Amino acid sequence: MYLQELQRNWNTFGQEDPLWAVASSPDKIDNAWDVQDFFETGSRYVNGIATWMEKNGLPGGRTSALDFGCGVGRLTQALCTHFKTCVGVDIAPSMLAKAKEFNKFGMRCVYRLNETDDLSLFRDRSFDMVHTAHVLQHIRPHVAVRYIAEFIRVLKPGGLAAFHCPSAKAVFAYPEEGVACALSSRTETLAMEQGTTLTVPVTVTNTGAHPIGMDGQTNAPVRLVHHWYNVDTDEIVHNHGRLNLPRTVLQPGDSVDMDYRAASPAAPGNYVLAITALDYHDKPLADRAESRCTVFVLVLPATGRPGGQAPLAAARPYSETHAIPEETVERTVAMAGGRIVEVQSSQPLPGGQVSSLYYATR
Repeated sequence: MYLQELQRNWNTFGQEDPLWAVASSPDKIDNAWDVQDFFETGSRYVNGIATWMEKNGLPGGRTSALDFGCGVGRLTQALCTHFKTCVGVDIAPSMLAKAKEFNKFGMRCVYRLNETDDLSLFRDRSFDMVHTAHVLQHIRPHVAVRYIAEFIRVLKPGGLAAFHCPSAKAVFAYPEEGVACALSSRTETLAMEQGTTLTVPVTVTNTGAHPIGMDGQTNAPVRLVHHWYNVDTDEIVHNHGRLNLPRTVLQPGDSVDMDYRAASPAAPGNYVLAITALDYHDKPLADRAESRCTVFVLVLPATGRPGGQAPLAAARPYSETHAIPEETVERTVAMAGGRIVEVQSSQPLPGGQVSSLYYATR
């Protein structure tokens, strides 16, 4: 059941905005990535891995590589410049369809669908290298550790498993009385078609006594979420929309203007769109009334999106974020017959998520 949910989310991302789902730069949403620029980011990342490989003499061979959670092949294509053959695996058919479209290496690079919590598609000791970046964090830990063990199983002796996995979640520091902000919008009424998105201009004002946001001194971030209230049926519809505040700190009294995007509910009708500010524990802020704004929205029947695009899914996709302690990863690798060679960890902001890149062999 969980893997089916995971597949639905990422398949929807792949259908609607696949490049942004893989590399989520705020200015690249709505299919704004230039394809060449997108794949160049993959080349730069893999070149960094290749530098480590040359320095450390791993893997022993350069015949075959596996890219786990390959998406549209951003890193798989880059790995093909370092290995004779590469296999990309992913749970989302829509992502794999785009990966095959972008493939420039012919039969040297193949893509496989994997819908199980293992890598039974492949025999033991099949690959000189197993690689994954920013994938395991989106998979619940009890499943992610099984994949890590599988990385070692399919790795050849003297091979290299290079995989990214956060080792600690962010720990936020909210004041005891909480933080507070007010939301307002100069827009009161909007109309949209079923299966599209609308943009609501929202002003966020810090009305509390403490800063909100994240930097070297402040660790109290806030995000906006929304739900739809169907005026005709008295029904509340949640569809996982959310927007983090810009990477800045709002001092008491400061404001920031934001554009909040929301995909339509499934059915046409009369709705109220309610946008709410929450902390990163998904808890309401100190003043619940102020930290919400509403807009009346008329949702019209779909007439077709530009360019023949399919309507947006009403059940919005979302990605989870998890962490696995370093000692758990090390124990998993050891039990599978491997060993950790090096761990590179970083924490860009105090209290933020600890990002870890593991290099392992067997």
